Amino acid sequence: MRNDRNALQEFQHSLESLKGNFRVLETTVSVDTQMEFFRFSEAIRNDPFDEQAVENQINVLTSAEPTPAEKKYALSVLAVSGNVKAYRAIESYHERYPDDWSNMALMQAKMTLESEFSDERPIFISTGLGGKGNRLRFYAFFKSKGRKKFSEYQRNLITKEIPYYIQNYQGISEEIQIRDNYFTLLFLIHIQVDIKTMLAAFVEECNQYGNFIDTRFVITNVKMFTEEEIQNELMRKE
Repeated sequence: MRNDRNALQEFQHSLESLKGNFRVLETTVSVDTQMEFFRFSEAIRNDPFDEQAVENQINVLTSAEPTPAEKKYALSVLAVSGNVKAYRAIESYHERYPDDWSNMALMQAKMTLESEFSDERPIFISTGLGGKGNRLRFYAFFKSKGRKKFSEYQRNLITKEIPYYIQNYQGISEEIQIRDNYFTLLFLIHIQVDIKTMLAAFVEECNQYGNFIDTRFVITNVKMFTEEEIQNELMRKE
């Protein structure tokens, strides 16, 4: 595994004290969009959010042709207002026009209301690939040993073994894509699981039947690889 290992360990250790008091962004939203949303929300946080301001921005969302800038501002204002009616307006808008910004606004509105009505402030966890419940979504990339083409037997072994290992750690295997000399995984796993140990055990098990998977692999929760990134990985020296 190429090293985001220390960063992942530090992240997992930082969550140990939360005792489940966190929320995971469940949809896939690029990290750049997330950061843009949070910066924008912070910039407008001190704007006036009285009842009239909330009504004005709800009207923007329901008007015939708001501009993209108007929609962005309206969603952000409503999200940080701590107003139940504002939350319902975002929810209704998101059902009709689901996109990354409305998704982030809906998440922010939920968190803001929870903070208003609870003594404990929930922690929000977001990654580029999202998650579900108390599981985060990860993408893993594996190469064949010596970049040799996988045999049919090897393909079947990968397809059979990886869901077993992920399920054994209370995870969910979402997608396995096997190409000539590499394969990728998309899976959900509990935040505290030692992912490297889980996947290394899978590789070790498969390699008992021909030593055909490179023991070095990549794990990320930021994004799935593009074709260019895949080719760059394949060209890395053994």
